[in-house]
Amino acid sequence: MKITARRVRIVIIALTLLLAAGVAVYLLGKSAFLNRKDRVRPRQGPIVEAIYALGTVKSENVYHLKMGVAATVTALHVREGQEVRKADPLAAVDTGMLFRAPFSGTVTRIYCERGEVVMPGVMVLTVMDLSKKYVQLSLDQNSALRVRKGLKAELSFETLRGTLLRGAVESIYPSGGQFLARIDVKGMPAEILPDMTADVAIEVSRKESALLLPLSAVNNGSVTVERDGKLRQERVSIGAVDGAWGELLEGDVRPTDLLVPGR
Repeated sequence: MKITARRVRIVIIALTLLLAAGVAVYLLGKSAFLNRKDRVRPRQGPIVEAIYALGTVKSENVYHLKMGVAATVTALHVREGQEVRKADPLAAVDTGMLFRAPFSGTVTRIYCERGEVVMPGVMVLTVMDLSKKYVQLSLDQNSALRVRKGLKAELSFETLRGTLLRGAVESIYPSGGQFLARIDVKGMPAEILPDMTADVAIEVSRKESALLLPLSAVNNGSVTVERDGKLRQERVSIGAVDGAWGELLEGDVRPTDLLVPGR
């Protein structure tokens, strides 16, 4: 079979087009590889590690009036929600005793009615001082080991979004199988009442300069690093964690690298 010059030209053109198409695909693929939007760079900056817990507002002064002996309530001089001053009359019983407020506060609960017989140890009413409050939170054992007196704390209330309150750990102690921390909060708004809850963050460590990795790129102690157009796996050790970022303690990761999330 005779090969004409025309056929040779067609073959050469076809091969040239295939080669050009292959080069274009390679370059486009390489460009897409190098410019994928899911790549994230490490960042250099400060990091704060915090312990998070749900806290409950408590009153500094709480008085529960209880009977020492069985008695009939002959008079209730207050109602729920009423403010009282120190030494104001609260209740009287048939033994002739008149009970008075030990401090100024608010009657938050009355448990019985006039004429009712109250047995020993049963509460008659409760008075709280709503002007002096603190926040109490329960910690797990690992968190309790890291919290100490004087650490800074930030608090936010769901009903006061956008308002961040600051306080400090006043004490940490065991109680009934729990580890409790008491947070002293300066300038707590009057509308915050006992039994309300707050999201509390206790600052346990801070570094002003650290190389931070996105936690989305850390998988089983490894990260996928893109460097010089090539992918490589690197083992890393993460220290302090602040939200979506963690401090790099060990591992060959550079500020100029690109990290691949989720690999």
